[in-house]
Amino acid sequence: MVARLITGARDERVAAIAEKALTRAWGSNPEMTNHAWDTLIADVTVVAQLITGARDERVAAIAEKALTRAWGSDQEATNRVWDTLMATPGPAWRFLLAPTSGCPHEPRVRLVTAPPDGGRVLAGALKSADPALREAMADLLRATDHPILLGDFENPLRNAMNPVREPTDGKVEAGAVLDLALANTHLCQPAPLGKNRTGLAIVAILKGRFDLLDSYDPASLVTELVRLDGKAFPAPAAEGYRRWLRALGPGPGREELCLLVIDGCPEALAAVADSGQEPEAPRLLPAFLFCTEQWERYDALDPDGSLLNHYINEEGEYAGPYLWTVAERNGRLLPPQIGVGALTGF
Repeated sequence: MVARLITGARDERVAAIAEKALTRAWGSNPEMTNHAWDTLIADVTVVAQLITGARDERVAAIAEKALTRAWGSDQEATNRVWDTLMATPGPAWRFLLAPTSGCPHEPRVRLVTAPPDGGRVLAGALKSADPALREAMADLLRATDHPILLGDFENPLRNAMNPVREPTDGKVEAGAVLDLALANTHLCQPAPLGKNRTGLAIVAILKGRFDLLDSYDPASLVTELVRLDGKAFPAPAAEGYRRWLRALGPGPGREELCLLVIDGCPEALAAVADSGQEPEAPRLLPAFLFCTEQWERYDALDPDGSLLNHYINEEGEYAGPYLWTVAERNGRLLPPQIGVGALTGF
């Protein structure tokens, strides 16, 4: 209540009285001090405003101590403090960027001891109206090794890989995010966020570290790369991932590439056409040969079409509509499409 009076009272005399009450209670005895702690921490949004809005420097100092205790106490409190301080650069940012020896991550500042989540810091680096704030957050992101902050790069880069997921301003944002990501040496590591978090693979590709791609789940990575929007990234990205797709060895990555061929994915079709790759799984081979229009081999393998029909029956509504596109283009007969496959394409 006292903190709200300091920041929200319409009469400055009331605010001044509230400030005196807080400074008098603070340190007067343990019980009163603890009560002041509890009151302040219960409303971290108001306390954050006190750092820059208090008239009495002692109140600002008390507010900073309260925020120090609240920061990192739980994720929700940390996020609320961050959201409030975003509007109050200057002293507020000195609080977040204050050096701390107890931080296990780089850079060793208070913000990195328990960073806000949800891409908040990255958004600050890209979109804040305050130039100093943008540069401070950008510098921090170039240097950090904190998993939460590294994870903030994942979604923008992964979304930019696929034009279907990309927002309207995705290309502009993806470029800015990529510039920061390429400057952070901790992102050019084996699967920094786990083998299924494939958005960061683009960093390894652009740095020529194709050995790092082996650390990702191969099927997940192939699925992302064949859908990558080459226009969202520098030209070497498309050149790099296309070379990698054409050099896949036997295993889950190649099998996924061949499944994507059956789905009619243009990038997958181009990759197997250039490299001669084909699936190891016998059940996939008839559909693969059909979709790549290798008619001599297909007719020798499946002269009466029973193998392909069996595959289509097994897949049911998940049989890719590209099979029927190829059939129509080449005057081949297939069973009627059913379910989802009859309505949607790749």
